[in-house]
Amino acid sequence: MKTKTHEQLEPLHTSFLMWLNQQTYAEDEEWILERFLFVLKKIALHEQIRLDDNHNIHRRFWKGMEKAFCSHHLTKSTKPRDVFYYQFIERVLLDNHWIDKDEQRVYITKAGRRFLRQPRKQQWNNILQYIWP
Repeated sequence: MKTKTHEQLEPLHTSFLMWLNQQTYAEDEEWILERFLFVLKKIALHEQIRLDDNHNIHRRFWKGMEKAFCSHHLTKSTKPRDVFYYQFIERVLLDNHWIDKDEQRVYITKAGRRFLRQPRKQQWNNILQYIWP
């Protein structure tokens, strides 16, 4: 599956930027990076994660992340495609070819495994370029 390049991606949704601006995690300035690493490590651990009917990472996966980080973005009526934060994570992972999808599953790529081995500062810089290019 061919993905869009960084230059071709749609701009970040305004409500995502507003939400991002409201986040205060004084104990961990790199909380965004922690979520990206969690997603990649969990996909690597399980080797593949199933997709929902909309071809997004399945709701159960995101609920597991919410439980691990004590956050609550999904309700009974919201779907992963409705949570801009999850769209952003998935978009960045695909754009960098750290994950790939087939018709039913998402899996980590060799590039994704290389990203996990990079120094933390380099990982952080890769993520931040999508927020502040």
